Amino acid sequence: MSDENRGPVKPGAPTPVPAAELLERLRRMPLFRQLAPMECGIGWPMPLRIGPDSGATRVCLRLPLFGMRPLSGGGAELFAPFATVTLDRATARPMEYVDLRLTRPWPLPNGAEPVGTFPHEAVDGTVGDYRAARRELLALYDDLCDSLAARTRFEHRDRFAALLRRLLEPGLEPYYRALGPDFYAHFLGRSDGSGAP
Repeated sequence: MSDENRGPVKPGAPTPVPAAELLERLRRMPLFRQLAPMECGIGWPMPLRIGPDSGATRVCLRLPLFGMRPLSGGGAELFAPFATVTLDRATARPMEYVDLRLTRPWPLPNGAEPVGTFPHEAVDGTVGDYRAARRELLALYDDLCDSLAARTRFEHRDRFAALLRRLLEPGLEPYYRALGPDFYAHFLGRSDGSGAP
């Protein structure tokens, strides 16, 4: 989305880092390299509005990290998230790392069984189609975060929800909902309660 849709930037305030760039920066961070396996996937962000304790509202993105195992015919098996990393959108600074194997927000599985595969049925089409939809969704995340920071109505709710529903990995959805219940209920509706965790 264009900068004109983001509203005025306050003097002296850092320009928020776009969501797509935050995901790229996360992979290069020493924190990520030390704590995440090479076959790690980064899940869809969950925005968090923080503040305004110092006069400005901040928005952070909480990112689930999950295991992946390549399949011989292409694609990958997906495993339950093992951690989350929360990044400050203004600075890209890590604000929090949570090892989900320690906090255990869901029962630990009996072994390393995959919870799903990628790509899933809803992302049929070409790799280019998937990448275009992903770029659009990440740009809409930027608009959503700007709306959260400004405390204004998010104008692209329906398109955001449709893309999130299409691109969200079905096997990981129950875990996403456990990590961000209000966010996912708002954009995807209430869960039917089926599936892990």
